[in-house]
Amino acid sequence: MMSGMRNILRTGFLIATLVSINIVSAELYKGVDAQGNVVYSDKPFDAAEKFIPPPLSVMDAVKAKPDEAKAVEEKPAEFKYINFDIASPKNNQTFQNVFDVMVSLKIRPELNIAENHRIWMLVNGKPVIKNIQNTSFKIKGLERGANELQAQIRDENGKVVVRTRTTVIFVHQASVYR
Repeated sequence: MMSGMRNILRTGFLIATLVSINIVSAELYKGVDAQGNVVYSDKPFDAAEKFIPPPLSVMDAVKAKPDEAKAVEEKPAEFKYINFDIASPKNNQTFQNVFDVMVSLKIRPELNIAENHRIWMLVNGKPVIKNIQNTSFKIKGLERGANELQAQIRDENGKVVVRTRTTVIFVHQASVYR
């Protein structure tokens, strides 16, 4: 089937080429070679007949009117974050005798400032840092024990656009009681 299509395409191309040559030389010849292939030439050869190619069919392109309603309805592609996660601290990381922890976030693509996106940081479900654009910051005053960290990107109305997975960290403090 594919070889048949190729032959048709080759023949069509050859005819188009020969038509353009026909304008210059005004004579074409068609014949069959020893292997049974159809051959076209501008020079006569054994068992060749004069060939007049059929006229080319020419059609005007269909002129479609643009659908103005569709153009108005189309909205720009929605901005999507591909990656948003807490890079550090790592999940289940333990901190000894500290109350402040540095947090670093991975965001790809970068924070969409044009859409007024901002970062919020939650510790144990409560916001401790709001409306920032920095991807590195310090969380102060963490309590002893397990603390669940989650970062969120929110829009200008405070709606959550995307959030990180919850990262659990452990804060151990030396006891003051003996």
